[in-house]
Amino acid sequence: MLKAKPSNAPSTTPQNEADDWTLDTDQMIFMMQNHNAIDAAYENDDIGYLNQMASSDQYKAIFGSMSFDEAYDRYECMI
Repeated sequence: MLKAKPSNAPSTTPQNEADDWTLDTDQMIFMMQNHNAIDAAYENDDIGYLNQMASSDQYKAIFGSMSFDEAYDRYECMI
């Protein structure tokens, strides 16, 4: 006989990819390696630097079509 799962039991349903607000290992390493430069760009309102970084081949290879704003938001949530 099956028993109902207790209401406080953790969910075993896989999280929808759209709900996953994390970075993979390569993405996290990229953000950590560029942390100081990104912080300096934000402090100095140097949006050009951030746009240049987001349009780089390295960024695109690691993040695909993810916007820089989303990547940075995810990074902030993880640190």
